[in-house]
Amino acid sequence: MNNETPAGKRFAVSGRGIGRTINDYRFYVLIALMLFLGIFARNFFTAFNIKGIFDSTVLYAMIGLGFTICMIAGHMDLSVGAMANMGAVLVMGMHTLSKMGWFPSIAIAVAAGLIVGFLNGILICKAKIHSFITTLGMQFVLRGAMYIYCGGAEIGDKGDYGFADILNMRLGFLPLSPKVIVVLFFVIIVAVLMRNTRWGRNIYLIGGNYETAWLAGIKSDAITVSVFMLSGLSCAVGGAIFAICQSSALPNLGEKGISPLLVALAATIIGGTATTGGRGSVWNTYASVLALMVMSNVLTSLSGKYEVQILSNGLVLAACVFYETIANYYRSKRIGARALLLEELARKSG
Repeated sequence: MNNETPAGKRFAVSGRGIGRTINDYRFYVLIALMLFLGIFARNFFTAFNIKGIFDSTVLYAMIGLGFTICMIAGHMDLSVGAMANMGAVLVMGMHTLSKMGWFPSIAIAVAAGLIVGFLNGILICKAKIHSFITTLGMQFVLRGAMYIYCGGAEIGDKGDYGFADILNMRLGFLPLSPKVIVVLFFVIIVAVLMRNTRWGRNIYLIGGNYETAWLAGIKSDAITVSVFMLSGLSCAVGGAIFAICQSSALPNLGEKGISPLLVALAATIIGGTATTGGRGSVWNTYASVLALMVMSNVLTSLSGKYEVQILSNGLVLAACVFYETIANYYRSKRIGARALLLEELARKSG
């Protein structure tokens, strides 16, 4: 049947529908709304405040990057927050306790992230343990290990702020710092790999339909392991940068405020990554993290209460999950539908 008829075109447009448009641009709508509210927030459009918003995205964006690629592959990595905490503790521990330089300390933290990601991938692919169970268990293992390594106390370097000052400084007239540039570099590299390489396209195929990927001869296990290793690397780098800029690390990162895992989960879903896999974008996740940070900044300025941030993040996440549920329901009802089926049957019967 030819969909190039006027009626066929109308069906195609309605099949895409306003819901798809909202799905494609919902985080941009969120950013526009928060910028509009920023008009009423005091000193929102100052360079200092905008730089602070970008700086606040660093940890969440790196965790969200790892969480997003795992979800695109059809898995869920609940250990992302713990791996970031591990990266933070190890980089400060190696530098402060073992008296190593910053770059060797960062290398050790990144290597640890890669190893943990590799273990996650092997347990999921070879031991056939569901990713939810595997990464949930790894989260508790890492949390306990970090408490033992720290002795339950903070690890801080109160005398060496040189590297932290470099990462935190403003770049000329831009409201950006070197640590934000590092994050953007990671996001760009992963986005290019996901879009323009066979490896990236295979990740989408595995997440969309594992059986089809297997029949196509794709080495699904190897790609899945590589995805979890990339998640471990991203989280470790994010945690290391966060700890260096704070000049300290705690074994309970996020336990006394908004959990980095929950922010990563919210940003990933708000950015349109399908919970069933096969669809998503790291760019969308980064934009969603930025939108959430803008929202937190505006609401803090208007209300002055930290609790409002937590409530607003929860409401936005709930709204997006509700929308995703409704959209999936109607999408499932359209599977196999044929445009102008009644007219076609009438012609055949005539």
